[in-house]
Amino acid sequence: EAILAALSTSVVQTHISGTNNIWIVKPAGKSRGRGIRLFNDPEALLQYTRGEEAQGLEARWVAQKYVERPLIIWHRKFDIRQWVLVTDWNPLCVWFYSTCYLRFAASDYDPNNLDIFQHLTNNSVAKYYEGPLKEDEITANGNMWSIPRFQTWLEETYGRADLWQCLLQPAMKHVVICTLKCAQDLIAARKGSCQLYGYDFLIDDQLRVWLLEINSSPTLESSTPITTELCADVQEDILRVTVD
Repeated sequence: EAILAALSTSVVQTHISGTNNIWIVKPAGKSRGRGIRLFNDPEALLQYTRGEEAQGLEARWVAQKYVERPLIIWHRKFDIRQWVLVTDWNPLCVWFYSTCYLRFAASDYDPNNLDIFQHLTNNSVAKYYEGPLKEDEITANGNMWSIPRFQTWLEETYGRADLWQCLLQPAMKHVVICTLKCAQDLIAARKGSCQLYGYDFLIDDQLRVWLLEINSSPTLESSTPITTELCADVQEDILRVTVD
C-alpha cells in the first residue's frame, strides 16, 4: 500500500489505470463513436488499426489508456457533455455554459468485457444497442440525466449537497481554462467570430474529474427529452451572447 500511495503522488493516473490493461483507440478524424474499439492486448490494437476492418476510417489514430475505475451509477458508466463558447482568443474570452448533462452507456459496466455498449456513452452508439433494455429512469430518459438529477444522486450517495457546485464543476472549469490557454497561441483569431466546443468529462470512483476529449463540432441534435430542451436553450443563448 505504501508503494502504491507513493506511486500515486508521482503518477496521478495510477488509480484510474486499473489492472486490466485496457486501451481505447479511435480514428482521429471521425465522430459519433465510429471506429472506436477497446483492447487489452497492444498487438491486437495495432492489428486493428492496420487491418481491413479499419481501412477507409482514418490514416491517423488516437490511442489512450482507458479509465478502468469510473464512477458508476446504477451499474452504468457515464460521462458529462459540457458546452464552452469562445468569442475571442486574444484576449481570451470564454463562456462556460451554466448547465450540462450526463450520457450513460446502454449496458452495465464490466471492465472484463470489452463490448462497446458497456463503455461508450455516445447516444449515436447507444441507440444501436439490441440487448435487453433496463426498465429504469436512465433508459426512460434516453440514457441521459440532467445535472439537477445528478446532484440529487450525489447527495443521496455521499450525503453532501454541494459536491457539484464546490468540487466537480470547478474542476471542469479549471480544465477548460487550462486547455484553451494551451491552444491560445496556435489559433488564428478572427474578430467577430465564435466557436462552440463540446467538452467530454469523466468522473472516477474517487470523484476526480478527467478530460476525455474536446469536440470542435458538438452535436445540438434533439435526440432525447433532455437534449431537446438543452440544445434549444444553448442555441438561443449563443445568439444572446454573440448578437445582443
